[in-house]
Amino acid sequence: MKFGFSVAFLLAATACAHLQAGSGAERSEVVQVGQVLVELRHGSDDADAAEQVKRVLPRAVLAAERWGSLEGSVAVTIHPTHDRLEAATGREGQPWMRAWARRGAVDLQSPRTWSRGSASDDALGQLLAHELTHCVLFHAAGPGWKARDIPLWFREGMASVTAGERHARASAEAISAPERMMSSDAKLIYGTADRAFRYLIARYGQDRVRLLLARLGEGRTFPVAFRDALGVPLAEFERDLRGQLAAVAARD
Repeated sequence: MKFGFSVAFLLAATACAHLQAGSGAERSEVVQVGQVLVELRHGSDDADAAEQVKRVLPRAVLAAERWGSLEGSVAVTIHPTHDRLEAATGREGQPWMRAWARRGAVDLQSPRTWSRGSASDDALGQLLAHELTHCVLFHAAGPGWKARDIPLWFREGMASVTAGERHARASAEAISAPERMMSSDAKLIYGTADRAFRYLIARYGQDRVRLLLARLGEGRTFPVAFRDALGVPLAEFERDLRGQLAAVAARD
């Protein structure tokens, strides 16, 4: 890593942009974390939330860049309500969602409107590490990452493990049909993804995962990149993974 915590957080520039009248006027400021420029957008009602985001950004970026560089800039937008978050991301009917990542951007529901009315620095830092890890993956895979057929277990497992999350439940069935099960049991899907990625690292190591990301960046689909980087077909790994998850479930 190119920075330490003593110099990681530098306020590069601050520019208030009042895009609408009233107390909710939107503001924008740019924060530099190492080599990464983060454009932080928020309403004036969320000035405290913005300060909290700035406090936890250095460790979140540090965690996410375990897999590669964010480079360039990332926009983090704090939305004042959950409905505004859903509208901005186009993902309706997901009350559990607190943030959503795209290539080069993170949309965040203001912690003041979370179910507990706030978030600890640890909780917010973990969430941002999760979402910024998605940004690293999407950046590494390139502009056409959606066409690379990256499985949900890999996307969410990579983010969960990097953020240091812990989940109690996992299921072999969730490897095969995660999108269908997400709406009914999101916790199970995230727990399965976390377990799957931990199994991947334990079996092949972090360097092979980084090589997999490099192959994605060269334009390969995920199954081809997986075979090239790890030396086994994706289908074979997922078969073994389902066996591992089934065995754990049987013991439990």
